[in-house]
Amino acid sequence: MTIDNILQSIRQYLTLEKASGKTIRYYQSPQDISSFLQQSNIKVGLSEYKEIILEEETALELGGFNVQSFSLIHPIIDNNHIQNGKITVLGPEFQEISQSRVHFGMFLVIGVSSLSERMFQDLRGLNLISNGIEGFSIRTIPRRFWCRINSSLLTKKFSMEFLGNAIIHLYKSKFKDLIQSIEIFFINNDPKSIHEFIQITSNITNLYLEKWKKKVDEWKKKIDCDYDWGCEICPYLEECKDIKDLLNSRNQLEN
Repeated sequence: MTIDNILQSIRQYLTLEKASGKTIRYYQSPQDISSFLQQSNIKVGLSEYKEIILEEETALELGGFNVQSFSLIHPIIDNNHIQNGKITVLGPEFQEISQSRVHFGMFLVIGVSSLSERMFQDLRGLNLISNGIEGFSIRTIPRRFWCRINSSLLTKKFSMEFLGNAIIHLYKSKFKDLIQSIEIFFINNDPKSIHEFIQITSNITNLYLEKWKKKVDEWKKKIDCDYDWGCEICPYLEECKDIKDLLNSRNQLEN
């Protein structure tokens, strides 16, 4: 299934969900995003907020353990099926949630003018988002999305619209002319819809898993590793990095 088919399937699904009575909001990113963000008194900037939010400081957790969650960032060479600047939210706003932890999903489609392997990896990293928004921290756990929102943010009326625009602003600030278009989908506190999104986007996820598995297998062969587990949960990860640095140094000397 191509990205065009996937986006079409998502839009059809959202239309059906809205017809069934579910709350779906659509926002369009303004021309001057910086001015929009400044109005909220919530700071946004590249790599300026590498903070750890403690449990006692947390007002709301999105995703994590014991709830449904997913995140997928998909960079592609720009095509006209991406609705640039559109932010779609399925589910309640942050201010409407009474729980301390909710099911959460996020799907970003990023259209770019060119795409190298290095740029592909940079675009898919979550650190750009986690380190760029005051009071918003993404926790790293394998195959799940988990972030914490500081209680101070909700007093400043932190919203899905703000989060979407902050993400767009951060991407355009870092990658500048490379970014041609961005469209964002958020699924908030709706496990059924999260499951549906996972199914619709499974072709993309499987493609990434295959690429990752191939890289891990190649790396394991290079360092003669025969462990069954993946790198992200390996107890010897630090030692492996040391070996990688040593190999890189040797390659530089040989070249």
